[in-house]
Amino acid sequence: MAAAARPYWTGFLKLSLVTIAVRLYTATTVKERIRFHMIHEPTGERVRQQLVVPGTGPVERDEVVKGYEYEKGRYVTVEPDDLKRLKLETTDTIDITEFVDDVDPIYFDAPYYLVPDGSVAEEGYRVIREALRDTGKIAIGQVVVGGNERIVAIRPLDKGLLANSLRYEDEIRKPDEFFNSIAVDAVDEDERAMMEQIIKRKTRKFEPGKFVDHYQAAVRELIDEKLEGKLPDKAPDRKPAQVINLMDALKRSLAAEEKSGGAAPRRAASRAEPEPAAKKPAARSKKAATPSGQRSLLLPVEGGRVRAAQGKTGRAAPAEAPKRRKRA
Repeated sequence: MAAAARPYWTGFLKLSLVTIAVRLYTATTVKERIRFHMIHEPTGERVRQQLVVPGTGPVERDEVVKGYEYEKGRYVTVEPDDLKRLKLETTDTIDITEFVDDVDPIYFDAPYYLVPDGSVAEEGYRVIREALRDTGKIAIGQVVVGGNERIVAIRPLDKGLLANSLRYEDEIRKPDEFFNSIAVDAVDEDERAMMEQIIKRKTRKFEPGKFVDHYQAAVRELIDEKLEGKLPDKAPDRKPAQVINLMDALKRSLAAEEKSGGAAPRRAASRAEPEPAAKKPAARSKKAATPSGQRSLLLPVEGGRVRAAQGKTGRAAPAEAPKRRKRA
């Protein structure tokens, strides 16, 4: 386990009369994601949020308390000590109340690694892990995490246990609100048979490592170009998808699968699959965009203050001379 990892929650895992000390660690991270800040463009300084009371002005954070609006514009305040008096058993204990065979994926929320807290707790922890593995069951309990009591589903994962917080039923929108207008008529048998062939050919073990976030990569490339003083190419014109016959699209898909030997194409054929368009030669321009009205948002690093241009800001980079084509 990484030394920097800190438990999100510490407490006990209780099953009947068995109680063992455990820790919860968040199983996901977003630290590699690109995050944007709000910048005041004239000065280059970051915009900061401020706590303000209408008619009073800025206030200090230690003057702010929690309050519940019981009538319009009227509040009852709740102090931290008031919340501490709400001593529920699930505040420091994951109380396993039942076991189930399966849970609908729509209820799954955040994942956590559940680990034993110390060598004394490990024996009972391993017994619970193996019992869940042998029976194929999912343990269901409740715990207060982050100021809310959540349902948790606990399953074996490698040498440990994975705990997923679950959403309550009243947090899930009813599917009928969205699917009522979809017809339930029988589909064409030939089209369904061909679709099943496509599904069979493209069925493989899920390997999350082969998927990448293309949007994040594109944003990183954009930032690198702006740091080099370049501006991105003009966004390509996107033609509307052409509606073609579903059977024709299915035949094309099967033909492509047979030709590629089952390799997954970049896009799956559908009713709205566009015809392949001829690629236009890319025309990357190295000129600054000031004449066209588009400004580079590359800001000076030193002090965040915008300094005088000194003959450099806004100067267009020399354009490359066009290469002459050789006559045939």
